[in-house]
Amino acid sequence: MDEMKMWLYPIKKVALCFAAALMCSHAVAQVEVKRNFPSDFRITAFDNTTFCTAFLSDGALLAIRDIPIVDLRDVDKIAFNPTGSSLALMRGKKAVSIYSFRDRNKKLFELKEQRKSKELKSRKNLEFHIAGKYGAELMKSASKGDIVPVAMCYGADARNFIVSNSLGEIIVYDTKEYLPQTYIQGKGVATFLAMSPNNYFIAAATGKGIDIWNFQTKELRKSIPMPAEVTELTFSADAAQMAVVTTDNRLTILDTKTWDKVDIFDKIGGTLSSPSFHPEGKYISVVKDGNAIVIMNLKNSIPEQTLTDEQGGVLASRFFSNKQSNDIFMLSNRTKELVFWNANGLNPFFGKLMSKEVDAKMNEWVKMMQGESMEDYAIRVNDETRLKQQQLFAQEVATELAGDRISIDNPFIGEYDSSKSMLNIGFNALPAIALEVPAGEVSDFKDGKNLKFDNAVYVLNDRDEFELAYVEVRNETTNKVYIYDNIGRTKLTALEADDNFIPLEIMQQANREEVQLKEIKEAVIEEKKQDKLITENTQIDVKTEVIPGVDADGNKILNYKVGYQYEVINKEFSAKEDFPSGGYDIERSNAAMSLMKIIKNAFEGDFSKYLAEGKQVKVIITGSADASPIRGRIAYDGQYGDFVDEPYYKNGNLDNITVTRVTGITANEQLALMRAAGVKNYIEKNVTTLADTKNEYEYHVEVAKERGGEFRKINVEFVIMDAFPVK
Repeated sequence: MDEMKMWLYPIKKVALCFAAALMCSHAVAQVEVKRNFPSDFRITAFDNTTFCTAFLSDGALLAIRDIPIVDLRDVDKIAFNPTGSSLALMRGKKAVSIYSFRDRNKKLFELKEQRKSKELKSRKNLEFHIAGKYGAELMKSASKGDIVPVAMCYGADARNFIVSNSLGEIIVYDTKEYLPQTYIQGKGVATFLAMSPNNYFIAAATGKGIDIWNFQTKELRKSIPMPAEVTELTFSADAAQMAVVTTDNRLTILDTKTWDKVDIFDKIGGTLSSPSFHPEGKYISVVKDGNAIVIMNLKNSIPEQTLTDEQGGVLASRFFSNKQSNDIFMLSNRTKELVFWNANGLNPFFGKLMSKEVDAKMNEWVKMMQGESMEDYAIRVNDETRLKQQQLFAQEVATELAGDRISIDNPFIGEYDSSKSMLNIGFNALPAIALEVPAGEVSDFKDGKNLKFDNAVYVLNDRDEFELAYVEVRNETTNKVYIYDNIGRTKLTALEADDNFIPLEIMQQANREEVQLKEIKEAVIEEKKQDKLITENTQIDVKTEVIPGVDADGNKILNYKVGYQYEVINKEFSAKEDFPSGGYDIERSNAAMSLMKIIKNAFEGDFSKYLAEGKQVKVIITGSADASPIRGRIAYDGQYGDFVDEPYYKNGNLDNITVTRVTGITANEQLALMRAAGVKNYIEKNVTTLADTKNEYEYHVEVAKERGGEFRKINVEFVIMDAFPVK
């Protein structure tokens, strides 16, 4: 595992410089081999997380370098806990068992039946359809009274584990003790399972169909008929799409809002398996005939790249990302080899990048400027000016992302339409443009080598490709300038999508409430300063944002993100105003307690109207630590509970961490987690309006590379789901 981390760590030390990446993408391979890990054994299945990989070889379970994980020889299927702490093993008719990935032969749990025999007997008598290649075997086992596990998967956040069995049931387990939480009775046996990353759905393949179960209500959301038996399915990282492969050699893409089939790839040819979405959602890979990996571009529905493997034996391909470095990789196999691919050469999903940047700019633009009167604000910000400003931002961002594409696209002279006096200028990659050129001046253009292009403005089309919206073309032979102006007539796809539209009045409401939040902040800061608990060195920031989304029924919703953050900017004051070195008790940090007071005052005041009973709230807490080494062990008294293989996000990547009274604190990651745990503890005990909401907590940890108390800070984000009415 450590060896994997070495080569997975930053290829890029900072976020992509997209214009530069574009320039390079024309010169390097899109997806190319990064490293091979040969094995002495035949690989029959594999699974991985960001930094952990395991594979099966005829029933034996091993890690990279052929290191045995367990001494068993009858393992049929494996599923990695997304944190990398453990693996679930399926072994014929035996109960599913959970084994440690770190400690050889260490069984952590076994999924034993918790129900009474009378209840089980009634379930065994249920009639249901068993389809697919497991049908005969399962029918035989069912007739003997055996309950056989069939398929399994983890939730993307590692909080849930799902298993289907020969009774046609889907059982949801927690991942603390692996105890059953819910039983879902299907009409058929689920031979393949997947859970959506947003925890909305469980998708179950049942022969020539797919059942979509609402994970919250455990009710059937949709039954989707397919033309042939479903062998595998998977969700995109944003849960917006689901990919399905069937035995009729088809790859089908479905929209998870409507469950409509939005694309069917039936010309790839051969037997298809192992669909895997690129983390950004623009591409999908699929294995063809066990000897090729085909990468499809989902924006233009054509193959982006085919990786042919003469050795064969390719069972699967899986995209994954290292979020710390923003690198994208792909893992596949050969008969006796694991292959890691560098997938950074694939172009980014420009539409998503543009939308994110435009939204950020619009959120600032819509705010009232300092000194701006209400009358002037109403003139500057209204529905009409908002659309125009959004279009300007879109053109600005698209142009920045495009870079100097013209210079690398080798312009050339195309045909001349004498009836319209229009001369076509072609490019290698960009769509052609038409310039109005008098017939007598056409000969001055020669072969296009004498043309200079200035002040180019770009937009994105619905294929996520750049198009010129405006450019000034100067003929250097005659020094005449010809203007191509398609602004206002070019389709601005990213702006026309209704899914991300936020009504102006709601954006303005959030901005007004941000002002109120800042007033609450200033009042608390002044109080704490008067009490000599903090100084101007403790800087606190608050922010509100409306985020469009979709609920599990496919309805558009508007979520409300309310963020709080502090930092002590002068290290000389950090020990007094914030956590002392090695400290994690939240009550010993005046800065953290000031932040908690702001949260309490806001949510028990004006913001309480959003916190009705049963309202879903996601709380994302980021704890930080500096790089000062921990010498020995910091005692932990268990005041925030014990954490064993706790899922948390370290520099953006899902990982696991353990802190108990026995282990104490020996690493900065543990120290940062305890600071985050203190925030959760305070919220649960003190913020009364959050007592009756459905709260989901998510821990994030950041460890600075530098030493100093100024790097000990806390960030808390509350995402209130479906906060505003949608017209």
